[in-house]
Amino acid sequence: MTNYQFEEMTDRHPWTKPQLERMILLKRAGATNKEIFQTMRREYGVPKNLGEVNAEMHFLNGAPNPGMWNPAMESRVKALLGQGMNSKDITTELFHEFAQPVQWQETYKKIQQMKLQGRL
Repeated sequence: MTNYQFEEMTDRHPWTKPQLERMILLKRAGATNKEIFQTMRREYGVPKNLGEVNAEMHFLNGAPNPGMWNPAMESRVKALLGQGMNSKDITTELFHEFAQPVQWQETYKKIQQMKLQGRL
């Protein structure tokens, strides 16, 4: 287990859809995480450190559990993001309302997937 998987989400850069798409393209082209970090810093001025790229690539490599998410939960995620909540706080709210998801990482993956699909 590595530390970057459990970083405080509020300390990390809030990736945009174009940034996520660029990282995915670089990874598919065979770039290392260090090369992705350097390219992102050059093109977008973010992230602060290599650990943010390492963490994001970890999350992008795994999709959220499709059976766990329903339209009501996705709608609630949008609303809570609009209130400025981070994925850990959103997970707590969702757990109280829907009894899932149990881990904030699952919520974070869903948020990133929704960004990539243009639903956020």
